[in-house]
Amino acid sequence: MSAATVSNVRQRYRVGGVEGVLKDKVQQKRRRALGGTEEAVMVAIACSPVPDGHDHWTLRMLRDKLIELAVVEGVSASSIQDRLKKMNVSRGSVNSGASRKRST
Repeated sequence: MSAATVSNVRQRYRVGGVEGVLKDKVQQKRRRALGGTEEAVMVAIACSPVPDGHDHWTLRMLRDKLIELAVVEGVSASSIQDRLKKMNVSRGSVNSGASRKRST
């Protein structure tokens, strides 16, 4: 741990007590690449039929489709990957991940 970290934690404790140290402040100026509406459109696209000639949606194809539909002006493929990973969304895979019920 650096001296700056110790100093910052000490300052946060002085201002907010234990709660000030244990809870992070919300970053006011942080901008998310995709908001709730944009994420919903992205999931709808990812779950839609795959374009001809492809077996699944690639991150770049999703990015290009979002830009083409004017959902976003620009977004990185890694931002799309992060959001899909957090939501556990498959990009056109046939397997849903659910186990099949065996008939006996």
